[in-house]
Amino acid sequence: MAMNALTPREAPLRDHASLRGAQSRHASILPYTARRLRSLVVPLLCVALAARAEAIGPTVITRVDDLIDAPRALFGRTRAQVEGTLGTPLAVRQRALPGLLHPEVVETIRELAYEGARIGVSASTALRRVEITTPTYDLPHGLSVGATRRHVEETLGEPQELTEGRYLYLYSDGYPDTVEVYFRDHRVYRIEWNYWTE
Repeated sequence: MAMNALTPREAPLRDHASLRGAQSRHASILPYTARRLRSLVVPLLCVALAARAEAIGPTVITRVDDLIDAPRALFGRTRAQVEGTLGTPLAVRQRALPGLLHPEVVETIRELAYEGARIGVSASTALRRVEITTPTYDLPHGLSVGATRRHVEETLGEPQELTEGRYLYLYSDGYPDTVEVYFRDHRVYRIEWNYWTE
């Protein structure tokens, strides 16, 4: 038997050691490659999102306002009206939210939990936040949970903010009232409204 021959048990150790050597030789280029790749991907993603926004078409303000007003029309504008419409909530909890006009100012709301909906009311009992996660609630223009991204785009037009999974629309009257539409697999799975309260 030759002296340099490796036993079957030693051969994988030698292969593993040579792999580590190859990794260390190439380790110096990995951060450079990652930075280059990031510098290419981020602008491409921005261009793709901008192109998507242009392809959507102009914002249809009247329909956006209809959607933003929908929870106030469906449920009411105060806690008493919400409970009069939907009944006693399944649960009530306090929740801290950043202020709409001043995000650094934390606002405490009471969140009323219902089947497929969470409705937040401010200290003055005015409607502050609504979140819907089921198609139970009839919203204008067929814009409910389960609607396709294409239907949202055709109905509301270009959002004021968009990411791959979220479109944000602003109310037309200058207040910071918003509706955010969240997508999963190109379908709406959650809609969230935020209302300014004095």
